[in-house]
Amino acid sequence: MSLGVFTSYENPAIDSQISDRLKVITHNILRNVPHVRSVLLAGGFGKGEGSIEITQDGKVKFIRDFDMVVIVDRIPKETVVRKMYDQIYQSLELPNPESSHFRFLNFVVDIKFMRKKDLIFPDIWFYDLKVASKLLYGEDIREQIHSSKKEIPLSSGIRILFEKITGFLVLFPILESSKMPSGIQVPQRERELIIVECYKAIVELCTVLCILAGRYEPRYADRARILKEMYFIAFPDLADVLPDLPERVTKCTNFKLKPDLANVNEDVVDLWFSTREYLSTVLSFYIKRYLGKKSFDVANLPSYFDEMALTYYNSFLKSLIPLKSKSQNGTLVTFASFLYQILVNAEYSYVISRYSGKLYLKPLRKSNVSPSLKFFLAAQFLYLSLNRDGTVDEELLQKAESQLRHCIPVQNNTVTLSGWDHLRRLYYKAYSLCGGYHFVK
Repeated sequence: MSLGVFTSYENPAIDSQISDRLKVITHNILRNVPHVRSVLLAGGFGKGEGSIEITQDGKVKFIRDFDMVVIVDRIPKETVVRKMYDQIYQSLELPNPESSHFRFLNFVVDIKFMRKKDLIFPDIWFYDLKVASKLLYGEDIREQIHSSKKEIPLSSGIRILFEKITGFLVLFPILESSKMPSGIQVPQRERELIIVECYKAIVELCTVLCILAGRYEPRYADRARILKEMYFIAFPDLADVLPDLPERVTKCTNFKLKPDLANVNEDVVDLWFSTREYLSTVLSFYIKRYLGKKSFDVANLPSYFDEMALTYYNSFLKSLIPLKSKSQNGTLVTFASFLYQILVNAEYSYVISRYSGKLYLKPLRKSNVSPSLKFFLAAQFLYLSLNRDGTVDEELLQKAESQLRHCIPVQNNTVTLSGWDHLRRLYYKAYSLCGGYHFVK
C-alpha cells in the first residue's frame, strides 16, 4: 500500500498542508523553549498513518492529534509551556484546549519534553519513537533509544487499555444529551467524537493483543493483519467470546487510516455500549493473562490490582537500576517498586492536599499501590456501572466511589445518573492531578 509522508493518502498537497502546520509548531517551540536538542513527530502522523479527512475544497481536517517529543537540556517551566501553547494555537488559528476538562475532545498538539537520559525505558512508546517517528528539527537522537520490540512489557498493554477507559468516560455528557434510551438525534460534532473514540478503542484492542502475543509492530495496518492471522490460534478462549474481533479491528483500522465519517451509519449510543463490552472483555482477558489467572471475576478487581502493583513498574525500574545477577534483580527491583509507589503516593497526597485546600492522607493508606492504578481501578467500576437504559448499577457505583476515595475527596450520596456523573468528574480531576510529574504512571 502506498503511503504519503504523514498519512495513508499518497498526495503531495496533503503532505504540504500538514508540513506547514508542523513548521509553525516547531517555530513556536524554538522561540519559547531554550536549549532544544531535537523535535520529533511521533504517534500516527509520525508513522505515516495520521487520521485526517479532506474537505470539499481540498483542505485537511484533522481527526487525531499531533504527538510531538522535544529533547531539551532542561525541562521548561510551566509558565513557559503555557505561553508556548498559547502561541501555537494562536498561530494555527485554533482554540486552545489546554485548560479544558478533557483536552483531547478537540484537536490537540500534545508535546512531551524529555532529556536524553529519559530515553532508557523499555516501553512501547519509546520503541515507537525509535522506529516510527520523524525528525523535524535538530539532532537525531533515535539511535540512542535502546528499547527493542522484545523488551515491550505487558504493562504497556495495561496502560493502553486504561487510557481507552478514560477516553470512554469523557463521552458521557454526549450520551446523556441523547436522552438514553429514547434515541434522540445526537448533534453531528458529538456523534463524530463518539465514532472516532470507539473505533480507536477497537484498534487499540489489536495493539494490546499483539503485545500479549509478542508480535507487536508499530503500524496499525500491520497489526490488523497480524491479529487476523494469529487470533484464533493464539487466543482461542477469547475468540470463543469475541469471534468477530479481527473483522471489527480491520474495519476500524481502515477507518482510522482513511476516515469517512459521513458514511458511518451507526447508533452512537449503541456503539458506545457495544464497544465497552469489547473493551471490558479484552481487559479482563489481558489482566487474567498478565497475572496468570485461570479465571476472572470483576468482584476481585481490587485484589487483582494489588497483585498487579507488585510487578507493574518492574520494567521501568530495571532500566534505572544497574544489576549484576538475577538474585539482585528480583530483590532490588521488588524493593524499588515498593519504594517507588510510596514515593508517588506521597507526592500525590501533597498535590491533592493543595488542590482540596486541606490535608488529605488517604492516598497513603494504600501506599503499596500507585495513585494511577488506584484511580484506574475506580474507572473500571465506574464505566461498567452505567446501564443502557440510563440507570446505574448501585453496587458497582459504590465500589467506584470507595476506590476513588483513595485518590480524591468524595462527597456523593446519590446512586443516580447525576451521582455517576459527579464521580466521573472527580475521576478526571484525579487523572489530571496525577499526570505530569512522572512519565511512567
